[in-house]
Amino acid sequence: MNTIADRLRDLVAEVTTFEENWEDKLSAALPSYDPCREGFPVEPYDEVRYFALCDDRAAEARDQLQKTTIGIEKVITELTPQPF
Repeated sequence: MNTIADRLRDLVAEVTTFEENWEDKLSAALPSYDPCREGFPVEPYDEVRYFALCDDRAAEARDQLQKTTIGIEKVITELTPQPF
């Protein structure tokens, strides 16, 4: 059985992996994408596609947030003493 610390580490790793995967998707889909660019991260010709990808990312982020929240709530439930 996983320890609570392991389960929390797994939740953090899932969020980190989500972010890394999205950075890869943006870089692959948008030739001008540069997250370190001062101002806006893409050239004007990539803006429409960038905003469409941001919509997709936001939808997936909501799902990720829900999954992470459920995982944290399970850990809290296990740590909280239950009345007899």
